[in-house]
Amino acid sequence: MKVSGFGPLQALQQWRPEDYRNYLKAVSATNKAVKFPQLHAVISAGGKSHDKYQLTEIATQWLAAMGYADQPYLLVFHNDTRNNHIHIVTTRVNKQGRKINSSFENIRGIQNLNKILGLDEKHNANQDIANALSYNFSTKAQFMMILESQGYVLKEAEGKFDVIKFGHKQEMIDLNQVTDRIKNSHASPERITQLKAIFHKYAAIYDTTLVPNTVPLPGNYQQKTNGYTSAFAAYLKEKHGLVLIFHAKDGKPAYGYSVIDHSGKAVFKGGEIMPLKELLTSNQQQKSYAEEKEQQEFRPHGRDLDAETIAYYKAILEAAMRNYPDLLQGLHQLGLNIIEKGGRLYLEDQSNFTSIPIDELLSEPELAALQRQDFQLEEITAEVHKQHSPISAPFIANDVDDQAVHGRKRRRKQQP
Repeated sequence: MKVSGFGPLQALQQWRPEDYRNYLKAVSATNKAVKFPQLHAVISAGGKSHDKYQLTEIATQWLAAMGYADQPYLLVFHNDTRNNHIHIVTTRVNKQGRKINSSFENIRGIQNLNKILGLDEKHNANQDIANALSYNFSTKAQFMMILESQGYVLKEAEGKFDVIKFGHKQEMIDLNQVTDRIKNSHASPERITQLKAIFHKYAAIYDTTLVPNTVPLPGNYQQKTNGYTSAFAAYLKEKHGLVLIFHAKDGKPAYGYSVIDHSGKAVFKGGEIMPLKELLTSNQQQKSYAEEKEQQEFRPHGRDLDAETIAYYKAILEAAMRNYPDLLQGLHQLGLNIIEKGGRLYLEDQSNFTSIPIDELLSEPELAALQRQDFQLEEITAEVHKQHSPISAPFIANDVDDQAVHGRKRRRKQQP
């Protein structure tokens, strides 16, 4: 959508991606003390609420507010997911070799984005607090869950809650308001009966297996966060306004859960609806059946293909390895996957229901090179997880990206 700050390079009529990449590297190299010079951020709309031109303007204003107006940067629009989104790529080193201020970068990024969008943080916090106090709940912890599920942090001190969001205190709640609401709250037996029916119906359809919560990082990386979720929990949240919060300590298995019922404006102990043990085992038979069916459906048939087709797949696999920044991008662009089955790697083309053993396409040195590329991607992902905190809020809405939700290697791991 936009190229800015690249000087004479922008006048070239025939430019290549590596030209921009090399320019950014050259600017970054003027300050060797900056260990992670690349800035990659994503601004994502809720669905198609903002088009590519609106997102471009928002991203341009955001860069200026963050001190990057004169930096070389690229703005790249994507609409290949349910949410329109724009990628921002630049360098934290300016052309004089000085580092752009990155102090409290996450907090400032959120605050600047809110200003650009015209959001009043304090007004929104007051609205959210008033809404939370209108729910039925039986403990302080349940009240806290309502606001915490919206990104707030609550700290209790001297008979009040400090309500914190975007890195600073937005408001204060008198604890008497919470205790008074607890006294006047009452659970609806009719609503509990409805929720039990919903749980029993959809727990038999959607996978209830708990997996660690993750948040997407720029570049389709993921980082683990506290807590667990499941396909079942994601469905209930999207379709029924039910948020399941699983309780666990230090990465250990969940010992219980709570249900925030936004439709019914109430908070329940999960055991009131369905005991955790029953919930987690309710669809084991369906899962076993699905796994068995998947095993039956996997039929490598590279040997059934003619020489011309095999030569074609050999060529596009080599292109994925050589003509793209990394193997993952190459496979994605060409519509391919690599999966592992029985200790053997297969190239999979779902559009043609084709799977071919890679050792039949590549020579031993080429196969070794492919495995090295794959291993390097794993190392890079691990390093990014160590060095970067998730930018959880400087987005218009959470990007729903297939890889961000399911993970980069779900096919290789044979996950549903």
